[in-house]
Amino acid sequence: MPRILKEMDWILVIAAVGLSAIGVLLVASLNYTSLAEAWGSPLMRTQLLWLGLGVVLMFGVALVDYRYLRRVSRVLYVIALALLVAVFFAGVAAGGATRWLDLGFLQLQPSEIVKVIIVVTLANQIARRQGKERPASWGDLVWSGLHVLVPAVLVLIQPDLGTSLVFAAILMGELFLTGHNPFQLVLLSVMGLGSAIGLVVANVSYGVEIFFLKPHMVARLISFIDPAADPTGAGYQLQQSIIAIGSGGFAGNGLFRGMTAQLSFLPEQHTDFVFSALGHQLGFVGIVLVMSLFLILFMRMFSIAINTHDVFGLGIVAGVISLLFFHVIVNAGMSVGIMPVTGLPLPFISYGRSAFLAEMVGVGLVLNVALHKSDIRFGVG
Repeated sequence: MPRILKEMDWILVIAAVGLSAIGVLLVASLNYTSLAEAWGSPLMRTQLLWLGLGVVLMFGVALVDYRYLRRVSRVLYVIALALLVAVFFAGVAAGGATRWLDLGFLQLQPSEIVKVIIVVTLANQIARRQGKERPASWGDLVWSGLHVLVPAVLVLIQPDLGTSLVFAAILMGELFLTGHNPFQLVLLSVMGLGSAIGLVVANVSYGVEIFFLKPHMVARLISFIDPAADPTGAGYQLQQSIIAIGSGGFAGNGLFRGMTAQLSFLPEQHTDFVFSALGHQLGFVGIVLVMSLFLILFMRMFSIAINTHDVFGLGIVAGVISLLFFHVIVNAGMSVGIMPVTGLPLPFISYGRSAFLAEMVGVGLVLNVALHKSDIRFGVG
């Protein structure tokens, strides 16, 4: 235990817990007019309970040697697919999508859990193949792509385009940081982007029906290209988001005083557009604080990745970095209008129990790799 306490990356822990604490305060401030009012509320108690549970889960995951996960990787992959398939038979529909399973005490969003599982199983896939053949080949790329494609398609059918793109980010991040040929990855990215643009053009210009392209998705894309095209419809969220951030100024309106958010002028303020609420209430200073904590988080994770001595551990850290970084960039970007609205939450900040627990598990996995990186040398592990 003394060794664990000494070697634990406490800077990474503080960054993750600090972001989570800001998230609790921000969500509470969107529902109440003072901290005293919020403190005794069921919402605040529930948020603090889940924060505590997330911290316990993070440390619990950090303490079990991550290399044991290789032995159950195939089982984890089957569980991931089973969870996604279960949504189609017993899922709860909301907002035009079926993404949740009702467990009574919690509405679980399987795709959030599956993202972390795929980080682990893909890392094993890469380590297993690259352990036999290095440098990686086109065959490795194909097998890794197929490994991620199956859960990504199941999520896409729900439909959840944003989350399906996260799987692509995990794939590219793990392949890149584990040493895959950059030229092949760039070529794959160009092909993927070109295919996506082609499908959208075929749907919008020629009326070709694409099973995962729903009308609201196309409308969001059009509003991103031209926000004024539908200011009271698809473009409403984006315009209100920009107004909310701009009205926060340098220091913001203050916690529990963000009237734009509290009067519901800003839709999805707890989840998708929590970055906008952050800017409105805490201004430029609050945004800098939160982004600085994210920067510290990613710097510590990159440091761990650089010093990791096996492909499997490196793949896990790379996957977690890619998952969280993609969420941060897309969520912040869509809030200020430089990226399309995709519905991805801001890690640790947005309200969402499944996503939050998955994020804390991800941090726990990175801490785990950091604690055990000195046990082995670079290889299959």
